[in-house]
Amino acid sequence: MTTATGSHPSAHRGEAGTFPTDHEFPAVWRELLAESAAWTQVDCASYLRAWCGRSPADVAARFAGVNHIGVYLGDYSSDEEVFRWHSYLEDLQRTGELTAVEMGPSYISPRQYGTPGWWLSVALPDGRVIETFTCRHFGAWPSRPLPERRRLMSHVALEVSTAEDVQAVLSGLERDIEHVEAIAYTEADDVGHTYGHLRNNATQSVLEVVYDAAKKEGVAATGEV
Repeated sequence: MTTATGSHPSAHRGEAGTFPTDHEFPAVWRELLAESAAWTQVDCASYLRAWCGRSPADVAARFAGVNHIGVYLGDYSSDEEVFRWHSYLEDLQRTGELTAVEMGPSYISPRQYGTPGWWLSVALPDGRVIETFTCRHFGAWPSRPLPERRRLMSHVALEVSTAEDVQAVLSGLERDIEHVEAIAYTEADDVGHTYGHLRNNATQSVLEVVYDAAKKEGVAATGEV
């Protein structure tokens, strides 16, 4: 049973709406570790029901647990802010607290919300993965209420057992639940992930579904999801 609270993973610093400063990084990192631990044992069927109002048995049966959490850290004004966060995470990797650190530009935020963004993905020695997201304070994005921005970017990624399950979950929920929309799908990326994102348009919140081929083969890997 999960000890997580709220509808999505979060970091207290993200409530300010702006990207954390360098001296806040250690506190943010401690929050992310606590959130990751809290969400690890989420009951997938119960979470799906809470997220969209229903938990169809044929969909819930495909879930194998939580793959990772994604947390929005606030809007940034300069890429340098994000690069400094990346450097901080690389320092954690050098000390052995992390086994992998990856970073890349978001492709969802420009297409869906009209602003650039970044994702950063880290792997812990125990196999947990934590992702952080940020969007540039630009265009129409800042006009969205801050709680909505957090819900659109912070999310839980539920793991499924096969690559085919990803598409089955996306299409099944989009077809059967009026307010759920599939907004992205990627098949077999360069680290073996097949994944997709669903948005609940009634609550403006997101759920990710992911198949991790590397994990199935017993090989640790990270990447954008």
